[in-house]
Amino acid sequence: MRFRQLTLLALTSLLGCDDSHSFTPPICTAQFVYGISVDVVDSGSGAPLADSATMTLRDGNYVESATLSPDGLTMNGAGERAGNYTVVVARPRYHNWVRTEVQVDADECHVIPIKLRAELQEISR
Repeated sequence: MRFRQLTLLALTSLLGCDDSHSFTPPICTAQFVYGISVDVVDSGSGAPLADSATMTLRDGNYVESATLSPDGLTMNGAGERAGNYTVVVARPRYHNWVRTEVQVDADECHVIPIKLRAELQEISR
């Protein structure tokens, strides 16, 4: 009787060894992913304003500034860097646009991008 119980126990254990549950490491790409992308526009007209703007990202002691936009609309930063950011967009003749607590998370390969829209308000004369 004892042999039969041990045999059943062994068979039950083997049934639980399914290869489909084994760990397979993720396949990551070599793509460089920005954590934060900000579309910079005029709040009234919606016209792109990223040209001549400066975007500053802060996460604790880390500070990053960007002054270039690939298309005149979008500014990118926090490349492959997770964190909790304060985002400031500044442009001459406009009020600064500020967002705090912008959380950028990451999975096992890359950051998970956050898309923001900075609607800048022109300073009245």
